[in-house]
Amino acid sequence: MNIRVAQALVVIHLALVLALVAGVVGIWRIRCENFGCIGIGIAWFAWAVAFCVVLGFGALARIKRQLTGLARVCQVAWWLQLLMGAALLAVWAVKSLR
Repeated sequence: MNIRVAQALVVIHLALVLALVAGVVGIWRIRCENFGCIGIGIAWFAWAVAFCVVLGFGALARIKRQLTGLARVCQVAWWLQLLMGAALLAVWAVKSLR
């Protein structure tokens, strides 16, 4: 694989992780409507699907990270995404057990 392509994978993964963070902030700020907050549930479902796609993309970037000079950036983006997912899963579990 070309070094430029591997670098692009790492940078795109970082940008997608930051977009996921922005999505969390945006969804968290949505207020319930008259329909029992169904819109928020749909938004979280779409975010979870995007999270899985970005996680797969990040796995590919992690495999190719040694070809780039961006191995540290890739590692930070990977762990940021995993920690964000684990934290949100914990929040969901706590809220659903109430």
